[in-house]
Amino acid sequence: MTSIPHQKPSSPTHRRAMLQALGAVALAAPSLSFGQERPAVTRIVVPFAPGNALDASARQLAEALRRTTGRNHIVDNKPGAGAIIGTAEVARAKPDGSVLLFTTGGHTTNAVLYGKLPYDSQRDFTPISQVTSSPGFVMLVRADAPYRTLNDLIATARAKPGSVSFASFGTGNTTHLVGELFARAANLQLVHVPYKGSPVPDLLGGHVDFLFIGTSSGLPLIQEGKTRGLAVTSASRITSLPEVPSVSEFGLKGVDIPAWSGLWGPKGMSPALATAIRDDVAKAVLEPAFQESLKTFASTSTVTTPRQFSETVATEIANYKRRLEPLGIKLD
Repeated sequence: MTSIPHQKPSSPTHRRAMLQALGAVALAAPSLSFGQERPAVTRIVVPFAPGNALDASARQLAEALRRTTGRNHIVDNKPGAGAIIGTAEVARAKPDGSVLLFTTGGHTTNAVLYGKLPYDSQRDFTPISQVTSSPGFVMLVRADAPYRTLNDLIATARAKPGSVSFASFGTGNTTHLVGELFARAANLQLVHVPYKGSPVPDLLGGHVDFLFIGTSSGLPLIQEGKTRGLAVTSASRITSLPEVPSVSEFGLKGVDIPAWSGLWGPKGMSPALATAIRDDVAKAVLEPAFQESLKTFASTSTVTTPRQFSETVATEIANYKRRLEPLGIKLD
């Protein structure tokens, strides 16, 4: 508490000291009341179905936030329409911190692929922080597939155009886009098979030849011996899959799409609140349980400031307009 020198009540010095003390209290008041105004429960909307790496990461983050803040954080899965349904719900929410969006970099690709969305991917949200990042995607074939190397698959696809198929988690999903970028880079004619749910069962059943999947989801499938990784889309090999070559080793470029997750609030959220939530996240991701979960999915925590995250989103959208529009994929 600010101490005030003993002066006569009528003295100018006394009045100046009183004003200084009141000013100090006024400056401190917002931070005190701000903390008290934080919602007791925060709903973290994940615009995808449960049972995947993003959902697992969201639940680990919610639990870490509960432990570090003392406030409840719950995950609410709102899947549908390529993540648009859940994302749109957050865009309509109050910007008081009670509802947040936790989603993937697909938020930026949707901004390019859809000519008309029920929200503006930048203006209708308040960027809070990137949370995790993963080293791109891995191409998986089933363990008993005839393709032992990426060159085997490319040779077959070139010898019989249209005979090799790849699965995705839906048209316009990043797993689809990476497949199309690969086909363009390797000059292949492939058959795309989109799924509303997970395509992994059909891959394992031999109904499709391969799929690209985030390394965080692909790593367990490789470790369990169900699939084999032919290549990763990152510029070089990754530590979690050192035996899997990069597509760059085969002379292929422009295949990768950054794999990451991030946290947004609705538009209109105050900078002070966005920063406070970001600071909560920065503490939560250091929790041992959360860090251990990242190892399972070959991911790392990547906390940024709201401004940095906003710049990342803007840069990616501009980049995807240049790279993805030539593919001719439109999802209107």
